[in-house]
Amino acid sequence: MSKREEKLDDIKKSVFSVRIARKELPEIGELVIGTVYRILEHGAYVLLDEYGGLEAYAPINEIVQSWFHDIKDYLRPGQKTVFRVIRVDARRRLIDISLRRVKEEEKKEKLARWKRTIRGVKLLELVAKRLNITLDRALQDFGWKLEDYYGDFLSIFENVVKYGPVDLRKLGLSDNVINAIMEVAKERIEVEPVEISGIIRMINIKPDGVKHIRDVLLKAMELARKEGAESVKIYTIGPPRYRIDIMGRDPKKLEQVLKDVVNLVTTEIKRRGGEASFTRIGE
Repeated sequence: MSKREEKLDDIKKSVFSVRIARKELPEIGELVIGTVYRILEHGAYVLLDEYGGLEAYAPINEIVQSWFHDIKDYLRPGQKTVFRVIRVDARRRLIDISLRRVKEEEKKEKLARWKRTIRGVKLLELVAKRLNITLDRALQDFGWKLEDYYGDFLSIFENVVKYGPVDLRKLGLSDNVINAIMEVAKERIEVEPVEISGIIRMINIKPDGVKHIRDVLLKAMELARKEGAESVKIYTIGPPRYRIDIMGRDPKKLEQVLKDVVNLVTTEIKRRGGEASFTRIGE
C-alpha cells in the first residue's frame, strides 16, 4: 500500500462506520460534520461523519472565496469541519455540500455539539461491548430513544452519574442495559462539584452563649464531613447570622447532608438554651 493509500485509509478510519443520524440521507440546508477525504482541482470529496462515512462533494465555487484562491487554502485532507448540504439526489445517493454557506457562529456551535456527540457515542459503544452487541444495534434498541429524552448522547451518562438510574427505569430499559450504562458512566464521567448554601440565624443569651454557638457550629462541620461533604465552610456574616457552604459531587447526598446539619444545629442550640432558624440561599 502506497503512502497516499495509507493516508486515505487513515482518514476513513477517523470516521464512524456506523450511521449516527436517524435518517439515511441529510436534508437540503442541513449542517453536517465532514472529514475531507480527497482534494482535486475542481472540488473536494468529503466523508459525512454523522452518516457513517457517506461521501459528499464540495464544488470549488462552494469552497473558495474567489478564483484567486486555492482549495488547499481552505481545506486539507483529514480535516473535520462543518458544511451545509445544498443538493441531495436520493435515488443516486449523491450529496453536494458547501463550505462558503456556513457562518462562523454556526460552525462553532455545530463543532461544539459534535464534540459532545463523539464522546457520548464512544461511551455508548462501550455499553454495546459490555452487552455483546454492535453500536448500530445499541443505537436502534435504546440509544436514539435516550438521546430524545436527554438531549444528546453524553447527557445520558452525565445525568446517570448525578441522579442515578431512576429515569432509565422510567423509560423501560432492561436491567442489563441499565447496569451497563451505570458502570460506564461511573468509570468515565467525572462530575463537577456543586455547592449548596444557606444562612443559619443563631441566638443564645446565656453568659457563655458565644461558646455554645461556636461548639454547635464545630459539631455541624464535623457532621457534614462525616456524611461525605467534600468541603464545608461556616462563617459569620454578622452575628447572629452565619453562612454555611457545602460542596460535593452528589446533589441528592448534599441535600441530605444540609438537612442533617440544620437539624443538628436547631436541636443542639435549643438544648443549650438558645434558638436557631435556617434560610436556604437560592430558593
